[in-house]
Amino acid sequence: MTGIVRRKALITGAAGGMGRACAWLFGATCDLVLSDVSKDRLDAFAKELRDAGNIVTAHAGDMLDEAHLASLAAELDSERACSVIHTAGLSPALADWQAIMKVNLVASEMLMQALKPRLAPGSVVVPIASMAGHMMPAIPEIDALLVDPLADGFIQGIGAAVEAMGGQGGDVGKRGVSYSLSKRGVHLHTERWGIALGSRGVRVVSISPGVIHTPMGLAENEKTPGAADTMNAAVVGRIGTPMDIAMAAKFLCSDEASFITATDLKVDGGSTASLMPPKG
Repeated sequence: MTGIVRRKALITGAAGGMGRACAWLFGATCDLVLSDVSKDRLDAFAKELRDAGNIVTAHAGDMLDEAHLASLAAELDSERACSVIHTAGLSPALADWQAIMKVNLVASEMLMQALKPRLAPGSVVVPIASMAGHMMPAIPEIDALLVDPLADGFIQGIGAAVEAMGGQGGDVGKRGVSYSLSKRGVHLHTERWGIALGSRGVRVVSISPGVIHTPMGLAENEKTPGAADTMNAAVVGRIGTPMDIAMAAKFLCSDEASFITATDLKVDGGSTASLMPPKG
Protein backbone atom coordinates (compact mmCIF):
# COMPACT_ATOMS: atom_id res chain seq x y z
CA MET A 1 0.00 0.00 0.00
CA THR A 2 1.29 3.46 -0.90
CA GLY A 3 0.39 6.08 1.67
CA ILE A 4 0.06 9.82 1.27
CA VAL A 5 3.46 11.41 1.76
CA ARG A 6 3.29 14.28 4.20
CA ARG A 7 5.64 17.24 4.36
CA LYS A 8 8.28 17.09 7.09
CA ALA A 9 8.79 19.90 9.59
CA LEU A 10 12.18 20.17 11.26
CA ILE A 11 12.01 22.18 14.47
CA THR A 12 15.08 23.05 16.52
CA GLY A 13 14.87 24.10 20.15
CA ALA A 14 11.74 21.96 20.13
CA ALA A 15 11.51 21.50 23.90
CA GLY A 16 11.43 25.26 24.50
CA GLY A 17 8.38 27.52 24.49
CA MET A 18 8.30 28.58 20.84
CA GLY A 19 9.56 25.21 19.63
CA ARG A 20 6.81 23.37 21.51
CA ALA A 21 4.11 25.61 20.06
CA CYS A 22 5.50 25.10 16.55
CA ALA A 23 5.60 21.32 17.05
CA TRP A 24 1.97 21.15 18.17
CA LEU A 25 0.81 23.35 15.28
CA PHE A 26 2.91 21.82 12.49
CA GLY A 27 2.31 18.27 13.77
CA ALA A 28 -1.31 18.50 12.65
CA THR A 29 -0.24 18.33 9.00
CA CYS A 30 3.46 17.38 9.00
CA ASP A 31 5.74 14.58 10.17
CA LEU A 32 7.92 16.12 12.85
CA VAL A 33 11.72 16.02 13.14
CA LEU A 34 12.63 17.58 16.48
CA SER A 35 15.94 18.71 17.93
CA ASP A 36 16.91 20.08 21.33
CA VAL A 37 20.06 20.17 23.42
CA SER A 38 18.27 18.56 26.40
CA LYS A 39 17.69 14.86 25.73
CA ASP A 40 15.44 14.34 28.74
CA ARG A 41 13.15 17.24 27.88
CA LEU A 42 13.10 16.36 24.20
CA ASP A 43 12.31 12.70 24.80
CA ALA A 44 9.50 13.59 27.22
CA PHE A 45 8.00 16.07 24.75
CA ALA A 46 8.32 13.63 21.84
CA LYS A 47 6.42 11.03 23.87
CA GLU A 48 3.71 13.58 24.66
CA LEU A 49 3.34 14.35 20.95
CA ARG A 50 3.30 10.68 19.94
CA ASP A 51 0.72 9.89 22.59
CA ALA A 52 -1.47 12.52 20.94
CA GLY A 53 -1.09 10.81 17.56
CA ASN A 54 1.72 12.83 16.00
CA ILE A 55 4.51 11.28 13.91
CA VAL A 56 7.77 12.28 15.56
CA THR A 57 11.49 11.65 15.17
CA ALA A 58 13.69 13.21 17.86
CA HIS A 59 17.42 13.94 17.82
CA ALA A 60 18.98 15.45 20.92
CA GLY A 61 22.24 17.30 20.39
CA ASP A 62 24.24 20.50 20.24
CA MET A 63 23.54 22.80 17.28
CA LEU A 64 27.29 23.49 17.06
CA ASP A 65 28.01 19.77 16.56
CA GLU A 66 28.46 18.96 12.88
CA ALA A 67 27.52 15.30 13.46
CA HIS A 68 24.23 16.36 15.04
CA LEU A 69 23.46 18.70 12.16
CA ALA A 70 24.24 15.92 9.70
CA SER A 71 21.75 13.66 11.49
CA LEU A 72 19.05 16.31 11.13
CA ALA A 73 19.82 16.85 7.44
CA ALA A 74 19.64 13.08 6.84
CA GLU A 75 16.00 13.12 7.99
CA LEU A 76 15.04 15.33 5.06
CA ASP A 77 14.33 14.09 1.55
CA SER A 78 16.00 16.11 -1.20
CA GLU A 79 13.00 15.32 -3.43
CA ARG A 80 10.37 16.38 -0.89
CA ALA A 81 9.67 19.93 0.29
CA CYS A 82 10.01 20.57 4.01
CA SER A 83 9.56 23.31 6.59
CA VAL A 84 12.41 24.23 8.94
CA ILE A 85 11.72 26.36 12.01
CA HIS A 86 14.96 27.17 13.78
CA THR A 87 14.04 28.35 17.29
CA ALA A 88 17.19 27.18 19.13
CA GLY A 89 19.04 30.09 20.70
CA LEU A 90 20.34 31.76 23.84
CA SER A 91 19.31 35.03 25.47
CA PRO A 92 21.46 37.38 27.59
CA ALA A 93 20.23 35.86 30.88
CA LEU A 94 21.37 32.37 29.91
CA ALA A 95 25.00 32.50 28.81
CA ASP A 96 28.15 34.57 28.23
CA TRP A 97 28.61 36.68 25.13
CA GLN A 98 30.63 34.09 23.21
CA ALA A 99 28.08 31.31 23.72
CA ILE A 100 25.27 33.67 22.69
CA MET A 101 27.05 34.59 19.46
CA LYS A 102 27.98 31.00 18.65
CA VAL A 103 24.56 29.45 19.30
CA ASN A 104 22.49 32.26 17.79
CA LEU A 105 24.51 33.03 14.67
CA VAL A 106 27.35 30.55 14.06
CA ALA A 107 25.03 27.56 14.60
CA SER A 108 22.40 29.11 12.30
CA GLU A 109 24.95 29.30 9.51
CA MET A 110 26.18 25.77 10.22
CA LEU A 111 22.60 24.48 10.07
CA MET A 112 21.97 26.10 6.70
CA GLN A 113 25.21 24.70 5.31
CA ALA A 114 24.19 21.21 6.48
CA LEU A 115 20.63 21.46 5.15
CA LYS A 116 21.42 23.11 1.80
CA PRO A 117 21.82 19.87 -0.22
CA ARG A 118 18.58 18.48 1.23
CA LEU A 119 16.26 21.44 0.65
CA ALA A 120 13.90 20.54 -2.19
CA PRO A 121 11.96 23.14 -4.21
CA GLY A 122 9.07 24.42 -2.12
CA SER A 123 11.00 24.16 1.13
CA VAL A 124 10.87 27.07 3.57
CA VAL A 125 13.37 27.90 6.33
CA VAL A 126 12.25 30.17 9.17
CA PRO A 127 15.05 31.23 11.54
CA ILE A 128 13.90 32.91 14.74
CA ALA A 129 15.67 36.24 15.13
CA SER A 130 14.57 39.01 17.53
CA MET A 131 13.37 42.57 17.55
CA ALA A 132 16.73 43.25 19.26
CA GLY A 133 18.35 42.82 15.86
CA HIS A 134 16.32 45.77 14.57
CA MET A 135 17.43 47.91 17.52
CA MET A 136 21.08 47.51 16.52
CA PRO A 137 22.16 50.17 14.00
CA ALA A 138 23.76 49.10 10.73
CA ILE A 139 27.53 49.53 11.05
CA PRO A 140 29.19 48.48 7.76
CA GLU A 141 32.42 47.16 9.26
CA ILE A 142 30.51 45.06 11.82
CA ASP A 143 28.00 43.83 9.25
CA ALA A 144 30.95 42.69 7.15
CA LEU A 145 31.88 40.36 10.02
CA LEU A 146 28.33 39.21 10.72
CA VAL A 147 27.69 38.03 7.16
CA ASP A 148 30.43 35.39 7.44
CA PRO A 149 30.26 33.84 10.93
CA LEU A 150 32.20 30.74 9.84
CA ALA A 151 35.24 32.76 8.81
CA ASP A 152 38.51 32.15 10.64
CA GLY A 153 38.86 34.63 13.47
CA PHE A 154 35.16 35.58 13.50
CA ILE A 155 34.74 35.30 17.27
CA GLN A 156 37.89 37.33 17.91
CA GLY A 157 36.82 40.00 15.44
CA ILE A 158 33.25 40.32 16.64
CA GLY A 159 34.53 40.16 20.21
CA ALA A 160 36.34 43.44 19.69
CA ALA A 161 33.05 45.01 18.60
CA VAL A 162 31.22 43.53 21.58
CA GLU A 163 33.87 44.92 23.93
CA ALA A 164 33.79 48.37 22.32
CA MET A 165 29.99 48.61 22.35
CA GLY A 166 29.16 46.89 25.63
CA GLY A 167 32.33 46.52 27.67
CA GLN A 168 31.56 49.52 29.83
CA GLY A 169 28.55 47.59 31.11
CA GLY A 170 30.64 44.60 32.19
CA ASP A 171 29.45 41.10 31.47
CA VAL A 172 25.81 42.18 31.38
CA GLY A 173 26.54 44.81 28.77
CA LYS A 174 28.56 42.45 26.60
CA ARG A 175 25.86 39.78 26.74
CA GLY A 176 23.22 42.27 25.64
CA VAL A 177 25.33 43.62 22.77
CA SER A 178 26.26 40.12 21.64
CA TYR A 179 22.59 39.12 21.60
CA SER A 180 21.57 42.13 19.52
CA LEU A 181 24.48 41.68 17.12
CA SER A 182 23.81 37.95 16.78
CA LYS A 183 20.17 38.62 15.87
CA ARG A 184 21.14 41.34 13.40
CA GLY A 185 23.42 38.68 11.98
CA VAL A 186 20.40 36.37 11.60
CA HIS A 187 18.63 39.10 9.60
CA LEU A 188 21.64 39.40 7.29
CA HIS A 189 21.93 35.59 7.12
CA THR A 190 18.26 35.39 6.09
CA GLU A 191 18.71 37.90 3.29
CA ARG A 192 21.84 36.20 1.98
CA TRP A 193 20.40 32.67 2.05
CA GLY A 194 17.05 33.80 0.68
CA ILE A 195 18.82 35.31 -2.33
CA ALA A 196 21.14 32.34 -2.79
CA LEU A 197 18.39 29.71 -2.67
CA GLY A 198 15.62 31.57 -4.46
CA SER A 199 16.50 30.14 -7.87
CA ARG A 200 16.09 26.65 -6.38
CA GLY A 201 12.56 27.41 -5.21
CA VAL A 202 13.55 27.57 -1.54
CA ARG A 203 12.43 30.49 0.63
CA VAL A 204 14.13 31.82 3.78
CA VAL A 205 12.19 34.23 6.01
CA SER A 206 13.10 35.09 9.60
CA ILE A 207 10.73 36.06 12.42
CA SER A 208 11.67 38.69 14.99
CA PRO A 209 9.62 38.17 18.15
CA GLY A 210 9.16 40.76 20.82
CA VAL A 211 8.92 39.63 24.45
CA ILE A 212 7.21 36.24 24.43
CA HIS A 213 5.67 34.39 27.37
CA THR A 214 8.22 31.55 27.47
CA PRO A 215 10.60 30.51 30.25
CA MET A 216 13.39 32.30 28.36
CA GLY A 217 11.32 35.44 27.83
CA LEU A 218 10.22 35.59 31.45
CA ALA A 219 13.80 35.05 32.65
CA GLU A 220 14.90 38.00 30.53
CA ASN A 221 12.10 40.12 31.92
CA GLU A 222 13.25 39.35 35.45
CA LYS A 223 17.04 39.48 35.07
CA THR A 224 17.96 41.75 32.18
CA PRO A 225 17.84 45.54 32.58
CA GLY A 226 15.37 47.14 30.20
CA ALA A 227 13.55 43.93 29.27
CA ALA A 228 10.38 44.97 31.11
CA ASP A 229 10.39 48.26 29.17
CA THR A 230 10.50 46.27 25.94
CA MET A 231 7.54 44.16 27.02
CA ASN A 232 5.55 47.25 28.02
CA ALA A 233 6.30 48.85 24.63
CA ALA A 234 3.98 46.42 22.83
CA VAL A 235 1.22 48.69 21.56
CA VAL A 236 -1.29 45.82 21.45
CA GLY A 237 -1.25 45.86 25.26
CA ARG A 238 -0.14 42.31 26.02
CA ILE A 239 2.88 40.03 26.06
CA GLY A 240 3.33 37.73 23.08
CA THR A 241 2.57 34.01 23.25
CA PRO A 242 4.51 31.09 21.74
CA MET A 243 1.51 30.39 19.52
CA ASP A 244 1.77 33.91 18.07
CA ILE A 245 5.18 32.88 16.72
CA ALA A 246 4.01 29.43 15.62
CA MET A 247 1.08 30.89 13.68
CA ALA A 248 3.38 33.34 11.92
CA ALA A 249 5.77 30.51 11.04
CA LYS A 250 2.86 28.43 9.74
CA PHE A 251 1.81 31.28 7.48
CA LEU A 252 5.34 31.84 6.18
CA CYS A 253 5.63 28.14 5.31
CA SER A 254 2.31 28.18 3.43
CA ASP A 255 1.59 28.79 -0.25
CA GLU A 256 -0.09 32.05 0.76
CA ALA A 257 3.40 33.39 1.56
CA SER A 258 5.03 32.14 -1.63
CA PHE A 259 6.18 35.65 -2.66
CA ILE A 260 7.89 36.34 0.69
CA THR A 261 11.58 35.55 1.06
CA ALA A 262 14.95 37.06 2.02
CA THR A 263 13.30 39.29 4.63
CA ASP A 264 12.24 39.45 8.28
CA LEU A 265 8.77 39.55 9.81
CA LYS A 266 8.40 41.39 13.13
CA VAL A 267 5.97 39.62 15.47
CA ASP A 268 6.46 42.00 18.36
CA GLY A 269 3.11 43.64 19.07
CA GLY A 270 4.46 46.90 17.64
CA SER A 271 7.29 47.12 20.20
CA THR A 272 10.05 47.93 17.70
CA ALA A 273 8.08 50.75 16.10
CA SER A 274 7.18 52.09 19.54
CA LEU A 275 10.78 52.11 20.80
CA MET A 276 12.66 53.24 17.69
CA PRO A 277 12.97 56.99 17.12
CA PRO A 278 10.88 58.38 14.25
CA LYS A 279 12.60 58.46 10.88
CA GLY A 280 12.99 61.65 8.92
